Amino acid sequence: MLQIHQSETPHFQITRRVRTGAFKLRLTPMIDMFTILLVFLLKSYSAEGQIVTITEDLKLPESISQTAPKVTSVISITSKWILLDGRPVQQIEPVMENERMVVDKLYDELLNLRAITEGIGEISTSLRGFQGTIAIQSDREIPFGLVKKIMITCGQVGYNDMLLMVLQKD
Repeated sequence: MLQIHQSETPHFQITRRVRTGAFKLRLTPMIDMFTILLVFLLKSYSAEGQIVTITEDLKLPESISQTAPKVTSVISITSKWILLDGRPVQQIEPVMENERMVVDKLYDELLNLRAITEGIGEISTSLRGFQGTIAIQSDREIPFGLVKKIMITCGQVGYNDMLLMVLQKD
């Protein structure tokens, strides 16, 4: 039998490494990251921005006009529909076949829109009410007779300040 004397035992010392101190946050890389994000957001933000969303199936006429568009409701004339603020109002075919110069369904929708904007103007002191401004965007292939009917309908409701949307030519 093997006997081990105390003097022959290996001397292992068990040491524990105790972490002292707190976690140190390095601010310099974080500040650099936030600076880069801020510069990126400022570069990608446009103060003039695209105020009006152009309907996918429209090819707007081009112009060299320098006037920026105003924020207003938009009538879009596509190859199949008349849209008011993106909502379908009337199909094109019945309007083209009808001899009347006023588009009845559009007239009703514009009256509702006018009543809403007048109501907002009465309630709010900071927002202006009805201004009589509307934007019209139409495909370049749409006959002017249809655009004329829409313009006459807008005028009948009181939207006399009509903005025709075009693409700015470089």
